[in-house]
Amino acid sequence: AVVSTQSTGKSPMGRMIFELYRDIVPDTVNNFLKLLTSKSEKKYIGSLLHRIVKSGWVQGGDIVNGSGANSDSAEGGKFPDENFAVRHDRAGIIGMANDGPHTNGSQFYITFGPAPWMDQTYVAFGCLIEGQHILRDVENIETVNERPKRPLT
Repeated sequence: AVVSTQSTGKSPMGRMIFELYRDIVPDTVNNFLKLLTSKSEKKYIGSLLHRIVKSGWVQGGDIVNGSGANSDSAEGGKFPDENFAVRHDRAGIIGMANDGPHTNGSQFYITFGPAPWMDQTYVAFGCLIEGQHILRDVENIETVNERPKRPLT
């Protein structure tokens, strides 16, 4: 399990705990964990959740400049889609955001509900097991053009 603590500015929102499916998508999980625990420049610590799509997903992980335009894997560059075995069948599915086939890097999303249209396009690698209320709070953060009005980390 992996723990993620969310905050808006200086106000902590709480934590979300995810079960990661290393047995199904080991390369994808390893990339995520390296970025999560890294002490190098390539890390999630301090990166923003830059996009909130109401009734869709929250997206983050641009470790380059936080704008949402960049994505770089723990090893540099992009890595291929491992498989599409994990379904987007409920809220709290975490997966890799991409620019098309085989372009996974650092950006990830967490679904706010079922999203079956994502099943053959995005590699999901885990699910939320604790902190569903935090995910709902994130979905309800005020946005402008899908960008949170306050910094969300």
